[in-house]
Amino acid sequence: MDTDPGRASERTWFVPSLLLLAATAVLGAYLYPGMPDPVPVHWNGAGIPDRFAGKSVFAVFSPLLIGTGVVAFLWLLYRFLPAMASKGAQDAARAALEARAGKDVLAALTPALAILFSWLCVTGWLELTSVWTIWPPMLLLMGFALRLVIRAVRHVTAPPTPPR
Repeated sequence: MDTDPGRASERTWFVPSLLLLAATAVLGAYLYPGMPDPVPVHWNGAGIPDRFAGKSVFAVFSPLLIGTGVVAFLWLLYRFLPAMASKGAQDAARAALEARAGKDVLAALTPALAILFSWLCVTGWLELTSVWTIWPPMLLLMGFALRLVIRAVRHVTAPPTPPR
């Protein structure tokens, strides 16, 4: 178990991500009776629905189930990444640094993905169809992920700072 108090707070990103998905599910349950039948299940690049399914709990809530699975998978990676990274490593300090950078990326990316899954569900449920409901959140997520990866790579490749 990670006992570093500065790092323990990073794990809390996973709980709010799940809570956001759960809150979105509650909103979906509230909106469910008024949703059309059939419900849109896929949108093209212009934000226009191009595939539909009969209104069912599975059709409406499956994106949230997928989002929950993604958050759980990222938590598992976060939890077990140090063990995987240090196994058979030549340089233990380097492996620990790389594992820490990877964990930082996962901890920051998880809520962004939860926000994206929630956003896409809500815009679909409210029948908001526009290129502006699809692409800005996707581009923001891609830019955020790229920034996280660049920051992690810089952190790992930076020369070590001397101890104070």
